[in-house]
Amino acid sequence: MTRLQEKARGRTKQAVGQIIGDDRLVLEGKAEERNAEEKDTADAQDVRKENKKQ
Repeated sequence: MTRLQEKARGRTKQAVGQIIGDDRLVLEGKAEERNAEEKDTADAQDVRKENKKQ
């Protein structure tokens, strides 16, 4: 699954959780979105390191 899909899935879980009143689903969605964002940040840092080496 791409990171964009992971973020979308997390946001969807948050929205559905809010609509049906399921706090667990909201928290699960936030965690998924946060994990996808952390992966993006880590990848961006790796790219910057590679660019500095060249």
